[in-house]
Amino acid sequence: DAQILADLLGILSNIEELSLNIGTTFAPEHFDDIFSIARPNLKSLSIIFRPYVQKATYYQFLKGSYFDNLLTHVASWPSDSQLQRLSIVQTSPPEMSSHFAQPIVFFSLQPLAELVSSPALRKTTHFRFSVPSRPIADAIRTPKPRLDAVTLLDLSTTSVNPNAISKTLLAQFSNLVHLILDECAVVSRATELTGEFSTLGQLCATSPIDKARSREKKLKEIAVLRRTAMESASVSNPTTETSAPTQPKKSKKGRRGLAAPAFSLREKVSDNQVPVMDSSTSIGADSIILLEKICILPTQGKLQTLCTTVFTAPTQEQIDFWQGEFAAGWTKGSRSLEAVQKRLFSSLAHHLIRLFRFATPEEQLQPKEDEMLKLPELEDLVEVTTEEFEVYLQMPIQPPRLCFGGMEGVPHVEMCGHQVSWKL
Repeated sequence: DAQILADLLGILSNIEELSLNIGTTFAPEHFDDIFSIARPNLKSLSIIFRPYVQKATYYQFLKGSYFDNLLTHVASWPSDSQLQRLSIVQTSPPEMSSHFAQPIVFFSLQPLAELVSSPALRKTTHFRFSVPSRPIADAIRTPKPRLDAVTLLDLSTTSVNPNAISKTLLAQFSNLVHLILDECAVVSRATELTGEFSTLGQLCATSPIDKARSREKKLKEIAVLRRTAMESASVSNPTTETSAPTQPKKSKKGRRGLAAPAFSLREKVSDNQVPVMDSSTSIGADSIILLEKICILPTQGKLQTLCTTVFTAPTQEQIDFWQGEFAAGWTKGSRSLEAVQKRLFSSLAHHLIRLFRFATPEEQLQPKEDEMLKLPELEDLVEVTTEEFEVYLQMPIQPPRLCFGGMEGVPHVEMCGHQVSWKL
């Protein structure tokens, strides 16, 4: 009975690993009983949904019975959560059910955006979210993702296009080592050998450029808003440190008007009193100048394997050809990345810019001594020195390996994402 299970799990609060198979008798209210209270000791959570029925039913739709609350509950857990492996899977619907609509597990993907932004996932290294045919790229694209520790990402069966891989997945998951996109139709015409994998390789290699430029744009927009606000405040309160003392007006001789009072209710200002600018104004001005000069260094990603599938099992000859195409595209994109890095190095050497890079999860926890670098906009950034920059220019660039082992009869690449995910 689902309610008995929910009540039992509600009592067992110190579980470290939990795996649930959810069928048609399980209701969203049971998740309220299980996950409404944070589970600080839980390290591995795996949930598989099999909501499919043999006869058409509209009960779930009419009741509004969806499992969005699962994502909301996990997202609400505190930052001291120990959750390292999170897997949420909806199995593919059976072929016999194609003549009527099957129940929906998640009505909205907005809770997914809340989940990937939650501090509860700061320590999550393996993340799987597999919901057939749902476009999740927009939901994952969030201003403040908390998934810097994720090294394995599995989005199999969802709807993902090559641009989303570059601009969303590799940008949001900066430390990603293994990416699994089985049955995502990433390269739907791959067997025609028309260069799809070459394009994909180039997009993957240049994804750090897109991420860096996107962040630079946001910093410049913040600088413009702050400068506009400061100028508006200056117009409404035009006082400066160099303002001259105000001289009292001399009264004119002659008869006063009947409406002019012989006294004033306003407080008299001393002739020697000089308005002083708020001390925070100079700091604010300096922060604006800093934000305007900042450039972000795009650094080579850590991706080692990319797992995907095509519409028919490929031969080894095709696999080798696609790997060569992917590597060629990757090399071309890497050259573009290197060119951007060298231009930034030249600007840094001539003191034209302040250069920053994205911080590692460990660096984000370290305190910053420079007060100016404590700005909230620079929370996940660290400044790059000339010596450190030269190290980045010397780093070897190796293309990730493609694996089609998710298809029946196709061998896996050694230590691919599939093999690592078996532990999830």
